[in-house]
Amino acid sequence: MLCCCFIPSSSSARELDDVWRTYLTSPPPHAISLASDLKARADSLASEIQSSSLAVDLSDIDVVVSGGGNYDAFYLGVQMMMSRLEGPRINVARYAGVSAGGMMPFEVALKGEDATLLSHLSYGVLTEEYSEHYKSTLQAGYLEDHHWRIMAAWQTETYADRLAGLDGRVIMGTSCFKPLPTLVLIDSYTAVDDQATHAFMSTGTYLEMYGGYPCTDGGLTTGDKMTPLFQDNVRPQMVVDLMATGANSELVFKVLLDDYVDLIKTGMDEFVNFVTKGQTEREGIISLCPVGSDVKDFVCKV
Repeated sequence: MLCCCFIPSSSSARELDDVWRTYLTSPPPHAISLASDLKARADSLASEIQSSSLAVDLSDIDVVVSGGGNYDAFYLGVQMMMSRLEGPRINVARYAGVSAGGMMPFEVALKGEDATLLSHLSYGVLTEEYSEHYKSTLQAGYLEDHHWRIMAAWQTETYADRLAGLDGRVIMGTSCFKPLPTLVLIDSYTAVDDQATHAFMSTGTYLEMYGGYPCTDGGLTTGDKMTPLFQDNVRPQMVVDLMATGANSELVFKVLLDDYVDLIKTGMDEFVNFVTKGQTEREGIISLCPVGSDVKDFVCKV
């Protein structure tokens, strides 16, 4: 009976699935327009600080992103700034994350920034066009999980020749029951048996098989901050705490398009604050964990 409360009828579900598959390859005009505006904004901000001295040394860093559902929009804004300033002053060696904080760096590394931005904006358009199916957070969360599985399989197939390039550079954490919840860090991706799809979903869903074990959201086994800090501690780690955004709580489970776009902009602005002032307006939302810090509990203790 519960399922009937939030799962669309079979015909409606098929229509939603079909539209989503179409949007993955042919984004709707509104998403394209929003993406264009966001890219222009990022270009403008980057040009303003291109020749400025940086308040933090990001010349050789690892990036770690916390879990946070659709708060991943914030990281997308950060990523859009980093890519435009990439070079001798900003260089990222590795990325690690769990849940949405693992999925977003994986997507950008695999599909590229433009395709990733369009995918997420297109899903926001879908939720507006079919708003009757996204009325409750439970319903929205169920549908997004389902549609992310469609996207995961599609991107694995479409970009199969790029998967090897992520090996050792993009790390996603998942919690697997062996039988107790155990952190599994995934750093190798192949298309064999659809491994990359299972890896992608296992870090951020309620249940997915990976490596022969039932697994769930990686945030379960990565400390209070859900930040899988690199334990080898070989370089400074820039930590992005999605749960510190202060954004609309409904956004975690539902892509509210206007809020999502605003949070991308916030990510851009806070990254500019961080690199030019050494601090952000929202305390702890972006921080730098120095080499030699205590990271064994996945929280940076200087």
